[in-house]
Amino acid sequence: MADDKLRQELFYMVRLTSKYDFTKMEVVESILRLENERQILCSVFGKRFKSRIFDIAAGLDSDSSCVICGNPAENHVICQHCIDTIGSSEYAKSKIKTKENENKGFAFKIPNIKLPKLSIPKLRLNKKEKELSIDRDKRFFNRIFSGRLKTCIQLVLTVCLIMILFIQIWVAVLWFSIPDFNPSEEPRNSEYPQVAVNSKDEAYDQLLLDFPEKEGYTLTYGRVDSEYVGRFLLDNGDCCQDVEEQLTDEEKYDYFFTEDVYIFYISYLEENTSKVGLAEINSNGAIIIEGSFNDGRKTDCFYKFR
Repeated sequence: MADDKLRQELFYMVRLTSKYDFTKMEVVESILRLENERQILCSVFGKRFKSRIFDIAAGLDSDSSCVICGNPAENHVICQHCIDTIGSSEYAKSKIKTKENENKGFAFKIPNIKLPKLSIPKLRLNKKEKELSIDRDKRFFNRIFSGRLKTCIQLVLTVCLIMILFIQIWVAVLWFSIPDFNPSEEPRNSEYPQVAVNSKDEAYDQLLLDFPEKEGYTLTYGRVDSEYVGRFLLDNGDCCQDVEEQLTDEEKYDYFFTEDVYIFYISYLEENTSKVGLAEINSNGAIIIEGSFNDGRKTDCFYKFR
């Protein structure tokens, strides 16, 4: 389900980029207001997308790199390569086809039926016979009406019971199939030892060992930034945010010092699969990563990789 959520989010971002002009503040405010209600853009790429379009609308100096892969983007949001790749994926085609089918309607005409006029002979009845006839007609119509009403009630109750039964079956099937949709997997860890790096090129070479281009990965250098020292001292596979919530005050003192790290963007795009994230490597060669590289894990949290 993590992959489906990420594909939905990337497709949503591409559709917004292709359709709207982010230089208009009223457009961006409407998008962000709708996003606060629907909570679609929750990953690191969605957060970066929201921040970028707000900066553009506000006239602030913004980065011109793609918020997904990090390559230069002419529209300062998403590059044409990512737009074409995501827009031509099977997921995007299925979503577009489903929307087209929903917009199709069915029109039909009811033929006009002309009924022949019936002439009812006038009968002359005395007053008593008229009263008996009216009373008999009332009983007849009341019996027909009560019978039809009872039949309609029974039909409605039957339909409701069938719908409730189907809903219960659907809920049961969904409940038992949840483990299949979101399996629990062990975190992916690097098989290579830490090697000290002195430049972004050496850091790039170390990342290529785990994310080789021949397997479809694309590494893009981002920048030099600062990161917490303690995150690089964790055991491989540990989620940084989970560990930080359990630190004591004394442990936090040493943990939250910062050091310079090299930041790289990682993307992996295929016809039916997309994996995106980023990696941070310090001078000792320790690596932490964030992104959709492990099914069932938090895609917006860092964890120790090497």
